[in-house]
Amino acid sequence: MMISARSRLAVGIGLAVLLATSGLLPHPIAASPYETTPPAPYLHQAVPETNDRFDRLTAEYGFDPDDAVDASSLPPASRQVVERTVAGSPDADGWYRYELPVCATGLLTCDSVREPPSTFTYGTAPPSEIFTIVAVDGDRYLLQTGVQPGADTTGDLRGQSVGTYTWLVGLLPLGVLVGAAAVISHHSDRRRVGDLVISLGGVVLAGGLAAPYLVVADVVADEAVGWPLFGGVLLAVGVATVGVAWLAVGYAGTTGTTPS
Repeated sequence: MMISARSRLAVGIGLAVLLATSGLLPHPIAASPYETTPPAPYLHQAVPETNDRFDRLTAEYGFDPDDAVDASSLPPASRQVVERTVAGSPDADGWYRYELPVCATGLLTCDSVREPPSTFTYGTAPPSEIFTIVAVDGDRYLLQTGVQPGADTTGDLRGQSVGTYTWLVGLLPLGVLVGAAAVISHHSDRRRVGDLVISLGGVVLAGGLAAPYLVVADVVADEAVGWPLFGGVLLAVGVATVGVAWLAVGYAGTTGTTPS
């Protein structure tokens, strides 16, 4: 079935708007399905009593190791993150670490939790709130779930997620190019190239919308999606730029004007 010129223009403009505003959607396309605002928002760190950092930190903040909370007495969600934290291997400094994947707001389906455990304090808070002494199978740990005031949280643009960069330098300009291709091709005889640019925008939009759900469905790993998708979007921007330039030159030739 043939699509009318007006319908083609409407589709192109619609795609352009969706691409350009994709970073403002409830769940931005091409973004991680999990909360990723720096610092790692739900990172759990625990140092065991056998490490001298345990004694130093408990003394510094006035914690009594005898006040340890037994993990078995915690609510299920809280107990689970504690057990997962200390179940791994410690790093070179003796800390055990586990980042709880919390599904981002706006994601329709979730393979983890929507909210972090309410037992612990996350984000920026004083030591008395972000540290908890816990006991797991008789072993005591100092658990940290937040950051202290004044800590470097890298909250500027340099610390943003790859999804933010994908939108700012990829999807936003691609939306502008798709809109330009739709308008210029509508007023010229080079509609095939315009259709190709519009179709490219549609493919990128569909891929970006699907990406977080492929992660949730365990089809691909979260860390294996972001940067390859970023590169693919930049490639699409390059192709669309060439297409729009070709359309503009051709349109200028038919109207006797020189593109600015």
